[in-house]
Amino acid sequence: MAAVLIVAGNAVSAPAADAQASLQLAPHGTRFEFEVTESHDSEYLGDTPSHVGRDGGLTVRPNVALGDAVYRTAGTEPRIVGRVTRVEWNRVSGSLEVEFDPEPFVRVAVGDEVWVDLNPKPVPPDAAGDR
Repeated sequence: MAAVLIVAGNAVSAPAADAQASLQLAPHGTRFEFEVTESHDSEYLGDTPSHVGRDGGLTVRPNVALGDAVYRTAGTEPRIVGRVTRVEWNRVSGSLEVEFDPEPFVRVAVGDEVWVDLNPKPVPPDAAGDR
């Protein structure tokens, strides 16, 4: 979005100061692969175990939300290994940090390669309760 400046009583359009603001959304199905770099067992009172990973190189705008699936690909089939509980996009460096809770009985270790869909397709209303 262009900024609007008022110069001598006239509105003048100026280019956006933030070039990242014009990034296009990632196409549906775009994988963001990252390595698990931290694991926590109830970091705060009442917390559940979680894992954190980050990576860079984003050239598109992510659309990742709390509750989105985190996958690991074993063979040819992706498997859900967790759900996003915190996500932080650093627009300046083009990086994404993802914290996720593991699915029950799924082992996730530091060093594992996992991924999220940068722009998942919307869930149909009748399937939303299946999450």
